[in-house]
Amino acid sequence: MGLFTRSTLDSKINGAADLGQRAVRGASDAVDSASGQLRSLLDDLESSIQNAKDIDADKLRKELQSKLKIARSQMNGAGGALAGRINDAAGYADDFVHDKPWHTLGAVAGLALLVGYLAGRT
Repeated sequence: MGLFTRSTLDSKINGAADLGQRAVRGASDAVDSASGQLRSLLDDLESSIQNAKDIDADKLRKELQSKLKIARSQMNGAGGALAGRINDAAGYADDFVHDKPWHTLGAVAGLALLVGYLAGRT
């Protein structure tokens, strides 16, 4: 009868929350990395434009195209990493729901009761 004990549900919900937090941290790291790469690209572009007085247009164009190509590949890599981490989080959630369907049902029912109670108070 210990299927729906408070400690069991708490531990399972906490485990799912930990997995979710890890996925969010991973996604945040990927976004931080992508924004850092974008800032670096903008800094490089700015310095190239400032130094454009000393270089001819063809050389500047080739340099900028090279930097943009590198930035695109880095952004694609960051996007792929972010998608992978989101897929991992979805996989963890799916595994949890399939392994513990009654725990999931109990947690959802508890949340629904709480939301219903809070909505009824207003």
